[in-house]
Amino acid sequence: MSDLSRGRARQPQSPPHKKHERLPRRGNRRRGPERPAHARTAHELDPRRAAFETLRRLKPGELLEPAAQRTLTHMGHDEGAAHRLLPMLEDATRLALLLDHLVAHVASRPPAELDADVRAALHLFLAWLLLGDSKAAYAHGNAAVDLLSATHKGRGFVNACVRRLAEFVRVEPWPAEDFAAMAARHEAPPLWANAARLGQGKRLCAERAIFPDPIADLPAHLATACALPRWFVDRLLEQHGPQAAVQVAVAAVERPATWLRLNPLAKGSEHVAGDFRARGLAAEEVAMGEGRAVVQPASSHIAQHPGFERGLFYVQDFSAQLVAPMLQPREGEMLLDLCASPGGKSGHLAELTGDRAKVLACDQTEGKVARIHENVVRMGYRSVATVTADAAAVRFPERFDGVLLDAPCSNSGVLGRRVEARHRLTAETVAELAKLQKTLLGHAADHLVKPGGRLVYSVCSLLMEEGVDVVHAFLAGAREDAGWEMEAETLTLPVPGRHDGGYCCRLRAPK
Repeated sequence: MSDLSRGRARQPQSPPHKKHERLPRRGNRRRGPERPAHARTAHELDPRRAAFETLRRLKPGELLEPAAQRTLTHMGHDEGAAHRLLPMLEDATRLALLLDHLVAHVASRPPAELDADVRAALHLFLAWLLLGDSKAAYAHGNAAVDLLSATHKGRGFVNACVRRLAEFVRVEPWPAEDFAAMAARHEAPPLWANAARLGQGKRLCAERAIFPDPIADLPAHLATACALPRWFVDRLLEQHGPQAAVQVAVAAVERPATWLRLNPLAKGSEHVAGDFRARGLAAEEVAMGEGRAVVQPASSHIAQHPGFERGLFYVQDFSAQLVAPMLQPREGEMLLDLCASPGGKSGHLAELTGDRAKVLACDQTEGKVARIHENVVRMGYRSVATVTADAAAVRFPERFDGVLLDAPCSNSGVLGRRVEARHRLTAETVAELAKLQKTLLGHAADHLVKPGGRLVYSVCSLLMEEGVDVVHAFLAGAREDAGWEMEAETLTLPVPGRHDGGYCCRLRAPK
């Protein structure tokens, strides 16, 4: 093996010495000033390679951005370049179960038994093929094979799979569907045995039926074509029925719009939608109760908008914007936001009260509280203070007129945006979360709310175990006898491509 193949740079040969020149002996050579060490060779980021290195190590349900940042740091790149990897990682993660289904049609071994590097390479190839340039299948295939080292035993297997997959499936543009109108009519989006939505105006098609028949076996079809855990689909069908289950499943594939809550306390917020349109970006302004929101189909360039740093708007999902108004906050009241990070609902309480209430935002780690503080400063609120405390144990000298508890949950209502959350969904984790939610709700009711005060409980989950069942178990027995009342309750289903979903209710404490 040559020096060059070992990564050593060859030095140019010195010119031949003349006979009369006398060379100094090695031992007598005078040492000059030491040369500085060679700087590390700068190399350009290869997003595909970095995405592969991230995906092959990714644990089920792990957050994508921190994982991408760790990879970039390890490779000697700025972690700020994570945005160049995330689209690939999001596509491969969102559709992972669907991609496994496709691989199973051409591979000799079940996807679950494949080497992690092989599976990651195949998933990235399919993500490039299905959601990138499908005409470049040959180039995508070569790039996928080259992700594996020259000595990796799976190179031949990956090469064979990508060629067969390129012939097996095709991508076609798919016209926009009015999912909101379907939901209003209580109609389920159409499903096909030989096709599946990919989002972004694309549909995967095959020459024959490759998915379970949506009429004969709807649960199996939704789990496969919408890339969801089968037990979760079964639970959706049991708790919400076929139409809602299909709507939720399709929403997990279609990327939702980006929702911006306009800050009525900031001068100029009324011009945000027009500013986006002037920049050539689609933006729709809509009413949200007493406030206004801007809806964008795409989330790009939001942080670059000058109104972002000026606090003219806050990026907040649709269902999250329904929570703070549920508390019915008023000027002069003492309000507590438990589990408050990153501070969106605390800020919303400040806006709804004209920045004239006393809002305390609480979370259990300094990092989370720092995030709240950063957003409070950016948005310009004066009525929001922060405290680091455990929501399951914290007590204060005084109780609050209103307490908002946005409890940790499975994120089953926001799978279109939190693409990794579907890989954390298990019946066991949901049961553990429900136990925690009951503890948090009970502590808030017993120690934090004034007599006659309001307590809002919310989760970005659609599962009864985390919403309705938690609250109704709380109300049963002694608390119901003591006079606790349910004043309002709502379950919001996600609408594909439009918004997310969740559960929210308001409880009244006895006087």
